[in-house]
Amino acid sequence: MNLRMLKTELYKIYSKRVIWFALMLFLGLFFVMKIQFRDNINVKYTLEPVRSELTSAVNNEDFHQFVRSKEYRCSVTDLVQFVPQSVFDYINQYKDFERAYNILNSSLASSINNYYQRIDLREAYIAQLSEDAANSDGSMLSKAKEKILADYQNTQVNIELNLESSANNFIDINHAMVFPGLTMLVIIVGLAGIYSDEYANGTQSALLTSRKGRKGVFLAKLCAAAVYSASVVVIMEVFFMTVTAICYNAPTSTISAASTYGLYLTTYSGTVYDFCIRQIGGTLLAGFTLGSIVMCVSAFNKNALIPFFTAGLYYGGTALYSKMIAFPAHLSSLWSLPGELSLFTLQTQYEIMVTGRYTNVFGILMPTLTANVIFNIFVMLICIVLCYKAYTRKQVKN
Repeated sequence: MNLRMLKTELYKIYSKRVIWFALMLFLGLFFVMKIQFRDNINVKYTLEPVRSELTSAVNNEDFHQFVRSKEYRCSVTDLVQFVPQSVFDYINQYKDFERAYNILNSSLASSINNYYQRIDLREAYIAQLSEDAANSDGSMLSKAKEKILADYQNTQVNIELNLESSANNFIDINHAMVFPGLTMLVIIVGLAGIYSDEYANGTQSALLTSRKGRKGVFLAKLCAAAVYSASVVVIMEVFFMTVTAICYNAPTSTISAASTYGLYLTTYSGTVYDFCIRQIGGTLLAGFTLGSIVMCVSAFNKNALIPFFTAGLYYGGTALYSKMIAFPAHLSSLWSLPGELSLFTLQTQYEIMVTGRYTNVFGILMPTLTANVIFNIFVMLICIVLCYKAYTRKQVKN
């Protein structure tokens, strides 16, 4: 392989009009769906400007006990005795704007109620794990619970006030099934004919007898596919993040991922931004894995539709399965593995990081996310090897 061969393969991929059409269509769809929230009053008016005052107020055990006694249903009137007057002064400046005033009052009550409730639910969950660990029967499930309990004890995870919707929306970019799926679809469209199209264009024999040899052609196509997959992920993720920041505002405070509404039981201690970076990294690996699957199937078929639909069914089928099945608590089961090890789950990481979760790999307990990464790297390598053997052993036909 040389640079010229790589450029040629990249040109073959990027010159397909269908790729640019799909890319523009999907980016436009995302923009249209999100831009309507740009002036949403719930996004525009938040309690973020008084975060420091509210953070000081909730660090009060009497306040916590009071909200707990009210079963996390405190009204704004109930909060007056604990919340600083400066917070109400901030809200009262919008008294003439009834909608904003009502939204801020509602947000004040719901944010504090939800904050204390999530803390208590987390503590109750850990206490139950501790009790289960004390009564361990030596089974894999019991061992998984012991490991999860150790994760909670060894990792400091802070739950903070969630005062704006932007943190949840950034995580949801790669959690909602549509947008990660569109990214993978663009990759499939671009690579479906990477080998199959050579038959249609009449260049198959010339490539198989090229001066650089079959290995050189294979490496050029492999590198081109990797560059293309990475570029699609980066372009779409940057666009998604930028539009989300415009429509919902970027999170102004680096709150922990555990502070978002669905991750209060997670053992992950990083920020929302850290979690998003992990999702993007997962999407890159998913893109490379799916790209290798497409290449492998394409090397065995003369029709580009076969790798297109095969890869699409694999990704879409496992993604739907992961959304439909209820993952068992603590330890993966045989039935949940297709969903937990899916490419979509690797992209979102949400479902397998909601709580501590382990997978039994030949008698060894492994964090499910780690098992997912190892499994998909293994699939990618197997597909690359099969693709290499299939291409380099092809017969030249006159």
